Amino acid sequence: MSKAADLAKFIGNDEQGIQLLASASSTTNVSSIDISIDYSDFVNFRLILNAIGTGSSSGNLAWRWKRDGQSTFDTTDIYGSQGALHDVDNNHLNINGTGTYAYIVFSQNPNRGFQSDLFLGGFGSSTIPTAYHGMTSMTGMDGAVSSFAIGGSYDNATNARERIKEIQIFFNVGDIDEIHYALYGMRA
Repeated sequence: MSKAADLAKFIGNDEQGIQLLASASSTTNVSSIDISIDYSDFVNFRLILNAIGTGSSSGNLAWRWKRDGQSTFDTTDIYGSQGALHDVDNNHLNINGTGTYAYIVFSQNPNRGFQSDLFLGGFGSSTIPTAYHGMTSMTGMDGAVSSFAIGGSYDNATNARERIKEIQIFFNVGDIDEIHYALYGMRA
């Protein structure tokens, strides 16, 4: 077997408890994109995301979550997010229970483009508390490059122990102009 086939076998066909569940690409302008994570066999997920927005002023790449039994995404101030931009200015984000969404990138022009690798821990469980963390880098589409470390969760024990069945990705300034993603399920 070739090295490429061995790597594909290791990463994507559930040999190691990791399975590609969904992927999509779109260059159609939309305000948000909803991604189902309603997979009962998986507790943890990995989301590889590439997004470019239309906004040219400072904004956030963000997401909201829909818990099991809900018909809408959580939009009240129940999210907490922390992050750091790795630059000489040492910019930080610290939102504790006052966010109406969770952050993937903060205070950047959406048209710069972003590539994110996010771990969604416990999102598929009603007993393991949820939390996310990841790294995001700007793609240099608008002449700037930087990297962010980000993480967070719901801000209370009740919500953090509820299974999340869907996520919604959006920019808080402008629309999504282009998006590509791959969602992997990871068995506990």
